[in-house]
Amino acid sequence: MAEDEGGHLSRRPAVGDHHLLGAAATGYLAVSRGYKAGGFNLGLVPDEWRFFGDEAMLTVEAGIKSSLRDDALLINASVFHAWRDDQQARASFQLVPNDPASFGFATINIDGGKNWGGELELQYQLARTVDLYASVGLLYGGFPGNVERLPSLNGRDQAHAPRYTLAAGASWRSDSGWFGRIDVTGRGAYYFDVSHNQESESYALVNARFGYESDNWRFQVWGRNLGDEYYAVRGFYFGNEPPDFPATLYTRAGDPRHVGLTIERRF
Repeated sequence: MAEDEGGHLSRRPAVGDHHLLGAAATGYLAVSRGYKAGGFNLGLVPDEWRFFGDEAMLTVEAGIKSSLRDDALLINASVFHAWRDDQQARASFQLVPNDPASFGFATINIDGGKNWGGELELQYQLARTVDLYASVGLLYGGFPGNVERLPSLNGRDQAHAPRYTLAAGASWRSDSGWFGRIDVTGRGAYYFDVSHNQESESYALVNARFGYESDNWRFQVWGRNLGDEYYAVRGFYFGNEPPDFPATLYTRAGDPRHVGLTIERRF
């Protein structure tokens, strides 16, 4: 489910039903409502952006959880639809043209928004010591077609809400204590912010680890982003370079390749 710039909605208890579809599957339907309080922005902000109101979200979700082949294969699938009223968004602004010092952020209300999508998770025990897993998430929808406060958002996807996310991996653990794991994660392109229409690029990351574990000791060699993929996690678009101060995209990159050794002693 999409959230703007890391915002989270506190939820009232979900109302739902669970039904046993068979000896190996359970289905569910849930309805929940989330809420975020309004407030005000500190510092120098446009006058019309000083205060922002409450936000509410209604979500309907349905899914199935199943266990097959004597619990060797686990399958979870779900679909959802969410409606947001007076959605809060963290927007950037530049009060004075060609003055980078007047750049700032403020929380404002957008008229509303809708999202729908689904998730599928698979886990399979290939052998007694080997497990495989894969997952995919799809997300569609976004802002309505008549956003008055920021017309550039009309009909656009929300910020930091890629259309798809993917993950797959394998883990191995021997009876003698040796273990290993490799994971691949990926996500599609997404908008960096609600204040501009600059987008990230899609990317995939590879992580792995290998080690040995006993009752009291654990040794592991690990690597993150083994392909040394360059990817942007945040993007800012404003004028910062004299003499003409053209609007330019500035990005903050994710972590480059990291390799390390971890030793743990349990007492």
